[in-house]
Amino acid sequence: MIKYIDMDFKALYKNLTVKEKLKFLEEIIRNNEELQQAFVNFSKVGNSPGKDISPQLFIEEVEETREQYLEYFESVDTENPDWDSYQPSYSGYIEEWEQYQEASEQEMEQFFREFKTEAVDKIIQQKPEDFTAMLIGLYKACVDAEIDDPVESFGDVNEFLVEEHKATMAALIDKIKLSAVSGNSIRTAVALFFYYCDKEYPGNPSFPNYFQPVLLALAGKSEQPGEVLSIIDKSKVSREAVPQLVLLLNKNAGNNTEWLHSAQQFYLTDNEVAKDLLNYYFENDMSAFVTAAKILFEKDKRYWAKVLADKMELSLDKELYFNVFYQLTLNEQKMDYYRKIKSLLNSEGLKKLIQEVKYNEVFLVKIYEENKEFEKIKTLVKQHHDSWDFAKLITPILSIYPGFCFKLIEDKATGALQSGERGRSLYQRIVSWLTLAKHIPGHKTATKALCIKLFNHKPNLPALRDEFRKAGVVK
Repeated sequence: MIKYIDMDFKALYKNLTVKEKLKFLEEIIRNNEELQQAFVNFSKVGNSPGKDISPQLFIEEVEETREQYLEYFESVDTENPDWDSYQPSYSGYIEEWEQYQEASEQEMEQFFREFKTEAVDKIIQQKPEDFTAMLIGLYKACVDAEIDDPVESFGDVNEFLVEEHKATMAALIDKIKLSAVSGNSIRTAVALFFYYCDKEYPGNPSFPNYFQPVLLALAGKSEQPGEVLSIIDKSKVSREAVPQLVLLLNKNAGNNTEWLHSAQQFYLTDNEVAKDLLNYYFENDMSAFVTAAKILFEKDKRYWAKVLADKMELSLDKELYFNVFYQLTLNEQKMDYYRKIKSLLNSEGLKKLIQEVKYNEVFLVKIYEENKEFEKIKTLVKQHHDSWDFAKLITPILSIYPGFCFKLIEDKATGALQSGERGRSLYQRIVSWLTLAKHIPGHKTATKALCIKLFNHKPNLPALRDEFRKAGVVK
């Protein structure tokens, strides 16, 4: 649905006159104070030559934010969290350790909500440089916080904080995408970010890579992508540290040759770049697509099997097609994938597959049923007659081996009651077995007799009788 709306918008917007666009803008901005302020800020910044912000002031803002949130995080007492503000995540009994964990987490989460509110204001005010400094400062506080956790509410406190930072950053990126950001402020924010990388994290690719999603959101709105790219190249940060950003800027600048060169250079180290390159090859060079896809598949079979599946056709490349759907059969254990490779499997290949999925008896039975190997299902049912998936295992052979199936169900049901185990859970399982027995050809009378016999079990079992009546096993 979203794709269709996006396509309709682009076509319609392109054909509208400037007068019609302005009329729409006037209508939606007339009664929306937030949009009015955003428009004022955008106009002021966009029409000015750009206000130089001292790199030193940028660093100071990073440190101020770091110190502020470091103090917040380290104020949380995991042994005595803020119980007055604690809101249980669900009603009913909650283990004491879980209450401590939730209460401490909720205190931390409140700090991130406060940060998000302030950061959104910076976006509206056309101050992405302040927003960027704040985001860096918050990250440093997450990494540097020293929090005692004697009750072990967190597996790793800093890891929890960084995950919350990522979630906050993602939410703010969505705000940036919906906002109008001037080119001047984008250039300033990007330049200050890379200056900070050079000064504080020289030669460290992990730091700029972590913030790459924010840089993508900002740079994607720039009307001068070449200028932004030159900022990166003038810094000490290598292009390899921000490959997605490099591709986006080359694409937006219309540098198709450079885009392809960068994609080929970085695709083995960045999955998103690899996806873009594969899509390009799929449209323009099928031979190159197959070559790149095989390389990526061997690098991470589980991941790339899922990504490649939609593009796979047997006519494209038999080997790649088979490998992708064989891996998906192992990963997902779904019959749709197995059927795609069934005709391509020789006896040795099938044995190998069976060996690799043997611990999933239900899926194994589905394969045997597909191949009409009912004797193997019978053997499997004998071996796993106590399985919780008993019904799924035996169903395919109810009409193939009726006598065997009825006897097994009869033994399971009577044996369960004779074991001395009691309770509705057991009785419901017995009902499910008897319901299966009703589908066994030629055993209708025997099944009815078995149901009556169990219903009249001595001593009387009122709960068993109640379950039999509710299920219609007896009338």
